[in-house]
Amino acid sequence: MRSKTRKLLPGRRAFTFAVLIVVAMLTALAAGCGVDANKAAGGTTTGAAGACDLQHVTKQIDDHKGIADWIYPGNPFDAKKAAGKTIFSIQENSTNPFTNTIVAGMQDVADKIGMNLVDYPNQGQRTQWIQGIQQAISQKVDVIVLSGGTIGPIYFREQAAAANRAGIPIVTVVDRDLTQDAEPNTAARVGQPYAEAARLDADWIIKQTKCSANVLVITTNELIAGDINSKAAQDEFDKYCGQGCKTRFVNVPLTQWSTKIGTTTQTEVASNPDLNYVFPLYDAMSQFVVPAIQLGGGIQRVKVATFNGTPAILRMIQTGDTVEMIVGENEIHLGYAAMDQAMRLMTGVDPIRDGDYGIPLRVFDDSNVDETGVPPEYGVGYGDQWRDGFLKAWGLPG
Repeated sequence: MRSKTRKLLPGRRAFTFAVLIVVAMLTALAAGCGVDANKAAGGTTTGAAGACDLQHVTKQIDDHKGIADWIYPGNPFDAKKAAGKTIFSIQENSTNPFTNTIVAGMQDVADKIGMNLVDYPNQGQRTQWIQGIQQAISQKVDVIVLSGGTIGPIYFREQAAAANRAGIPIVTVVDRDLTQDAEPNTAARVGQPYAEAARLDADWIIKQTKCSANVLVITTNELIAGDINSKAAQDEFDKYCGQGCKTRFVNVPLTQWSTKIGTTTQTEVASNPDLNYVFPLYDAMSQFVVPAIQLGGGIQRVKVATFNGTPAILRMIQTGDTVEMIVGENEIHLGYAAMDQAMRLMTGVDPIRDGDYGIPLRVFDDSNVDETGVPPEYGVGYGDQWRDGFLKAWGLPG
């Protein structure tokens, strides 16, 4: 293993990330429909019944270590016909860096085409989302784009139906897994590979422990996609880890991330001497997990594998040893996909019906994390093929 510099993130970057993530996650679903808190606190513990298959899991990891090829999923069209039109963006929470980056990708496309992009500010309250939809209807915008795992027409059916009657299509981004149906009252969507990412994290843990995994999985099942990634992870452990693997799932609602993730992790680390991995389903959870592992006395034995590819968490791979692996995705790519669906709708071209834009997932560890930048940056580490493919399909210069 290469040596690691122990430099901290620049002060402003680290502070900004911490503040944005905490605010976003504490407010995103303040009025949420979470599961019973007592049940979540207890968690579930299971043992796998399948056979150890290191060949399979190793192949899955190896196949996702490099930059993936990418092909535009539809037929080319003249995107310039969308020039002058207006897209109304509503994020699940305006302080969420993940959706902020999706919108940044959308803005990049809007600037290239000559469209207007209005991003509606909100603090993750459903009443604010409703007000945003109403404002979009009153302004007679051309398309509404909803970005995030917690925002969708299921929470404002009446307003979504009103937008549909007004001839304003709604595009959702990462609200549901690719294997799930689109929400009602949506004209198009950009699906999220939640289940695939969860399986890759499980594969990494199985591989690294040689089928002797003892894992705390921290979930948040109140997203619109539900617990599909939790089930996918458990299924992967069951199929390929064998009798030597144990998993304990604990659901933590978004509003309790800052108060419950740390205590849950610390308790498990301290009470379970066989624990060797914590698997937070989303990498923003890691800011609470890593200190708790240290406080629980597990800093030498317990590692972290997670999903999303937030730059500050990728930086933890570069500067420390606890966060060992992240399944990363390119949020800028998601923004381009959202704009592709919006422009297809605005120019009379059929949308990509299944919402599958082949968003590549890339496994980052010590061997390749520096390809994301030092320090890491959004949109870096995924090559340029995806961007070139979009621009060519739109009839724009590369």
